[in-house]
Amino acid sequence: QIPLTAVYLELAAYACATTFSPGPNNILLLSSTSRFGLRKCWPLIFGIWGGLVAIMLLCGFGCAWLGELVPQIIPVAKYVGAAYILYLAYRTFVRSPGGQDTDKASRPLTCVNGFLLQFLNVKILMLGIAAYSGYILPTGFSVPAVLCFALIMAACAGTGNLIWATAGTLLLPLYKRHYKLVNGVMALLLLWCAWTIVTL
Repeated sequence: QIPLTAVYLELAAYACATTFSPGPNNILLLSSTSRFGLRKCWPLIFGIWGGLVAIMLLCGFGCAWLGELVPQIIPVAKYVGAAYILYLAYRTFVRSPGGQDTDKASRPLTCVNGFLLQFLNVKILMLGIAAYSGYILPTGFSVPAVLCFALIMAACAGTGNLIWATAGTLLLPLYKRHYKLVNGVMALLLLWCAWTIVTL
């Protein structure tokens, strides 16, 4: 039997490989921090992290149930998730540079927005089920194992989030000079994310 330490290391490598790539969370953070800076986006980041932990705990404790439920809800859930990402793309496209307006489009997304996005992103749910089924379930069910699984997945994804958020912060001077171009690129990337969800 493979030692649990090795299993967790393999899980961490898998999580980093799958969560560091462009996706709704990372693109949204890149877009938001390039607009508002890192400090104002911490509520959004904490919301995303909280949602990730919740989703991974749900995957761990309800893997068998979710394995049967997900194929049934995907036809609806993926369109709901894609619609929400399209809304985020629209907000990204129409926003203006900092300090020039006071409407909602000029404010960073909230902790609740980040949290809810996780439950509308079917790919995150499927990722959690696949990771738990492939790495943790064969070692046997235990509450500590599920907790470790959730923390490892959320920590790896969270690290990827911070990398993308920091990259967005570095783009802040560029954004102020070319905000229309940056808005357009970010909106197109979010459209691509929505398309990948619909075509699952």
